[in-house]
Amino acid sequence: MMEHLRRQAAAEGVDFAPRSPASLLVNTHRALAASVYAQNEEPERFEAFHGAVFRANFGDARNIGDPAVLRDLAAGAGLDSARMEAALDAGAGEAALREAAAEAHRRGITAVPAFVFGGGRVVVGAHPAAALVQSAELAAARG
Repeated sequence: MMEHLRRQAAAEGVDFAPRSPASLLVNTHRALAASVYAQNEEPERFEAFHGAVFRANFGDARNIGDPAVLRDLAAGAGLDSARMEAALDAGAGEAALREAAAEAHRRGITAVPAFVFGGGRVVVGAHPAAALVQSAELAAARG
């Protein structure tokens, strides 16, 4: 499975670091909450932070669940990492993550990645970009 995912990522120009069993067990919850924080509190820095977290996780196999790694990524993206950490410790992002999980459950989404298109069509799993474009075009054509 991981080799298939690595090949698909490479075909799309994404470096996907070799994974060990331990690297697959990273708890990404805090990183997701940090992304919510960045979107809400420092939206002008969100794209840089999001990209840094993606590269750290998939390209560098860094543990994005480690608060020190998140602080480093936040600072590198220009976020106020101390303010972000304090907000996360106080529960920032948790309500949004609960709502996202509830919405995924309502839609029958059980894995990531998952893409929801117009009309509620859900595509689960890593697919080539062309397949996702085709799904988007079908959804747009159906209005």
